[in-house]
Amino acid sequence: MQTGIIDLAVIIPTLNEEFYIGKLLDSIINQTVKPREIAIVDVLSKDKTIEEIKKRLKDLPNLRYFQIPKSTISRQRNFGANKTNSPHMLFLDADTILKGDRLLETYYQEILDKKPDVAAALNLPLSNHWKDKVFFWMMNTTFQAVKPIWPMVTGMNLYLTRAAINRLKGFDESVRVGEDHDLVQRAAKLNLKFIFLKSVHVYTSVRRFDKEGRKKFMFKMTKALFKVLRNGHKKNSIKYEFGKFSRS
Repeated sequence: MQTGIIDLAVIIPTLNEEFYIGKLLDSIINQTVKPREIAIVDVLSKDKTIEEIKKRLKDLPNLRYFQIPKSTISRQRNFGANKTNSPHMLFLDADTILKGDRLLETYYQEILDKKPDVAAALNLPLSNHWKDKVFFWMMNTTFQAVKPIWPMVTGMNLYLTRAAINRLKGFDESVRVGEDHDLVQRAAKLNLKFIFLKSVHVYTSVRRFDKEGRKKFMFKMTKALFKVLRNGHKKNSIKYEFGKFSRS
């Protein structure tokens, strides 16, 4: 069992996340272990994101936040990686929550046991809507099924060793959408070890479903997948808004 501080950097990109970032940070505060570093990379949010972060600084003295001009989410993740030193890195979306006070401990222990270069826990929705549960089940099942031939993962929670991200030269900042899939596919070409963790799940909001509609969102994702298969990630023209969500 891990205790105290673990040698892990948690990196969180934000843009107008005042309704979510506090919940994620509170869930980290409540963990049995704490990451040695937490880096939040904000792209000049216009709401109260920074105020929500500042409220947690006393409980998370290892938390630092940075503000940079708006760019791709890949730029935010790479910036956070460069501002930290831990050999293990966990990228989390701002609207995720670590449910259960031992989740981070269990996540990290499986990493130490299995020693992957790249890993992710499967994701579950912060919703009791049966359609959301079905969608996430389908997503998780699909990701596991296609992993040997065309690996995919979402950046909601994504673990990398520092050695791996250095070999990959970070997230591709020219990829506006699907940078997470692009990264694990490049990792596969380098024969880096990529696994889905079996011991934990990470929960995430369904705000995008609520805003766009479930059928419309799933149709858009399917269309985008075929475009990527045909033209590659860099030519993915799907419109994917960031930082324009209210409380859900």
